[in-house]
Amino acid sequence: MKKEIITKREGFSKGIISLFIIFNLIFFTGILKSQEIQWGKESLTRGKVWVTLHNAFRLGEVDLPWTYYTLDYPGYSHGADPSDRPAYIISGGYMIYGERGTDNYGYSIHGVFYPSSQYVYPTRNAQLIKNYNLVNPNLKAEEIFLGGHHVKDLDVDVNLKGMVWSFPKYDDFVILEVSIKNTGSTLLENMHFGIRLGVWITQRGDWIGPGSDFDDKYGWDEAHNCFYFYDDRSFNWETEEPVQFNFGPGPTTGDVGDPANITDPGAKSHEIMSPGYMTLICLDSAGANVYQNILQYLGQMTSSDAPREDIPPRLGTDPPSRFLEVMTHQQPRLSWDDARDKGGEGGNKYERSPEFVVSCGSHDIAPNDSVKLVYAIVLGEMDRARIVEGGVENIQRLATDSKDSLLKNVEAARELYSNGYYIADPPPMTPTDGENTLVLTPVGGGIKIQWPPIPDTYVDPVRGVNDFAGYKVYRSSYFCTGPWELVATIPNESANIEDDLVTYTDEGLSLGVGYYYTVTSYDENGNESGKVNPNRFPVYPLRAPNENFPKNVYVVPNPFRQHSGLLGVGEELRMEFIGLPAKCTIKIYTLAGELVRTIHHDDGSGSESWGSIETFDYQTNRWMLYVSPGVYIFHVQNEVPGHEDEYYIGKFAIIK
Repeated sequence: MKKEIITKREGFSKGIISLFIIFNLIFFTGILKSQEIQWGKESLTRGKVWVTLHNAFRLGEVDLPWTYYTLDYPGYSHGADPSDRPAYIISGGYMIYGERGTDNYGYSIHGVFYPSSQYVYPTRNAQLIKNYNLVNPNLKAEEIFLGGHHVKDLDVDVNLKGMVWSFPKYDDFVILEVSIKNTGSTLLENMHFGIRLGVWITQRGDWIGPGSDFDDKYGWDEAHNCFYFYDDRSFNWETEEPVQFNFGPGPTTGDVGDPANITDPGAKSHEIMSPGYMTLICLDSAGANVYQNILQYLGQMTSSDAPREDIPPRLGTDPPSRFLEVMTHQQPRLSWDDARDKGGEGGNKYERSPEFVVSCGSHDIAPNDSVKLVYAIVLGEMDRARIVEGGVENIQRLATDSKDSLLKNVEAARELYSNGYYIADPPPMTPTDGENTLVLTPVGGGIKIQWPPIPDTYVDPVRGVNDFAGYKVYRSSYFCTGPWELVATIPNESANIEDDLVTYTDEGLSLGVGYYYTVTSYDENGNESGKVNPNRFPVYPLRAPNENFPKNVYVVPNPFRQHSGLLGVGEELRMEFIGLPAKCTIKIYTLAGELVRTIHHDDGSGSESWGSIETFDYQTNRWMLYVSPGVYIFHVQNEVPGHEDEYYIGKFAIIK
């Protein structure tokens, strides 16, 4: 039987010497501290899947401010609104089990908990390697995370390598290589290792949209040997009846996909806010069995009356054998709906807040030997134009379009790994790398887009020749993730160079509308780079300053009735002062004369908004509180030299 382990001048001189010693101790301690191996994290953001990885093997992060990524898809940097996160999991981590002689051990961690020195300590600092455009082909990936730690009771080192790519076809997944090394002096037997994901599709759909924490479902695809997860209808926990929605597609499809327009009859946005499908697969089990198990996601101290097979193990409470039990349990190969109809295991309400565990075992590891396991977290979604369009038809298409996209990406992940991460014909290098790296300049009625030219010295890392052919410019008036409209294809020989930058001016744009841009490159074979460089927040075409001020000054819209009429994400409360001089100060007052907000305008244009998406302060007062409906007075003081005596006073109304 296994034993279970739960786991005057002389004084002045002496003082100077003492201070010198103390200073040196502090200084050298600081140096040693900087060289210590510490807990830490880095974020992979090169592809569409953005995830923060920790050298404790946590996926996601609990730190504030929320500037980290919990499997965000498609990923973008977080703004001032903490709810705006397209996160597909609430947390992620792993569990492990092993035996030495008559003793057995279990350990686990996931993203919402910090590592405890009782169980683990770091052995390798978190490191992010950027290898954009495969400058070094031997590194295989474009971004690489490295980190590791030691699990005390099991006496093993766990090292994690995360990899992502920006290339179309390979940008919808993250591959995780896990190495488990036996650092003990005896054989580690019956070792099982599993990655665990607390599924949450999605935070954005639940916090901004109409969804809930208990509305996800799973399906089973026999051909690809994987479960997959998606957003479904919310339900009443006690009666298990679906929640009813009265507007938009709500009466027909409920909150499947979390449509933005099912709780408000006047909603302008129809976006499907949780459109993606997600899975976790094992690419290489090192010859061992692979187990797929679906549990109820629970916090460490949360109790549940779910069936035993749906309750995850608790570190420090449950015996190690419970970890083995969970990691060797096979979920019936049925969708949630089919399991519900069949009866028996699966298809219950507890699995509507699922935790997915994919484990490998058993392995026997000799002292100083290692086992490498390889996983992929894969996502897919339907075309973003359909996602933004919304409606019953597109919601119903999620079950085919998003699922098909996911399974195609599963095939791509398996193909990439089976080929040793070799990509036979990669696209050319990206014009720039990362958000906000294009130079965007508002011009009269348009936007000038600039970027560095692809150098003549560029060489395809596989073909060994310069096969670069040109650029493509895309525009969106909705969000930094699209949907994208191709506005220009620029052959390399036709590129306009201005101040050593390739320059394209997008003209004839609507004034007052915010725009996003991304620029890709393409080669002689038509291979196109990924869309890695959008501006995170919108840029607006230049409205010429008002030379006839104080005439022709307006507020748009006026009156403001519930919505600005703009369809871009976050633009619903935008109000704009137009007809302004190039430099002025705008003061907004209540009818009682109380100062609400002061806005300084000095960008040389003829317009200024009340707040911005970036600062998340549309229609807020000087204390960052939203203003009440009513009539307001605004005063514009001209500050253009020679015109300081000019001003304008007007009124506007807000009706909510």
